Amino acid sequence: MKTLIKNGRVIDPANKVDLVGDLLIDKGKVAEVGRAIKASGVKTIDASGKIVAPGFIDMHTHLREPGREDAETIETGMAAAAAGGFTTVCAMPNTTPPCQTAGDAKYLIEKAQKAGKGHLIPIGTMTRDRAGEQITEMAELKEAGCLAVSDDGDSIAQAGVARKVMEYASMCDMLVISHCEDKSLSGKGVMHEGYWSTVLGLAPIPSLSEVSIVERDIALAELAGTRIHIAHVSCAESVEVVR
Repeated sequence: MKTLIKNGRVIDPANKVDLVGDLLIDKGKVAEVGRAIKASGVKTIDASGKIVAPGFIDMHTHLREPGREDAETIETGMAAAAAGGFTTVCAMPNTTPPCQTAGDAKYLIEKAQKAGKGHLIPIGTMTRDRAGEQITEMAELKEAGCLAVSDDGDSIAQAGVARKVMEYASMCDMLVISHCEDKSLSGKGVMHEGYWSTVLGLAPIPSLSEVSIVERDIALAELAGTRIHIAHVSCAESVEVVR
């Protein structure tokens, strides 16, 4: 049966659509968008006061599988995403083992297809085991379905290795998602270094541990001509560098 969604605020940036109107859905696909669509024998949904949009994309998810199925699985994570309107999710490689080979990427995609809850895009690692030393075969990862690389949760300590990662990613036209943290500075800190960390007696994390890597990785990305996304920015100084 066809479905007619009426009187919703239809927003579709990719197609430059922003109007209050209707959508006609036929066999799970949008057949028509417009104002006051007329159709008979359809299921009607009144979307007055609501926004109707294409499925959202979450570019940074932790699905935990493989290795931590006790916390989350691809099936449960994709179901939760779909319930919130996210039809595509990018699975970060902080798993055991991480997504670092073409076989790893294909495994994740096949698991998501079997779950049937949405579209999964695997993110491959920049280095083997996210150890910051041996660069992965990014071309093979891209061919297997990865659109980006990241050592999520870890930063590459050696600038020379980071530069090679940027150059390889640029050759493959892959996005680099950078976790910016100099762990020699952040150590075992648990909160921002400042007045309150002193008052509370908690191990501090100086802003410099993040900002120094943000500056470095942006400079290396510019040098290599690489697209870069700085993940989970947490301090004002980093915002200024990105700006």
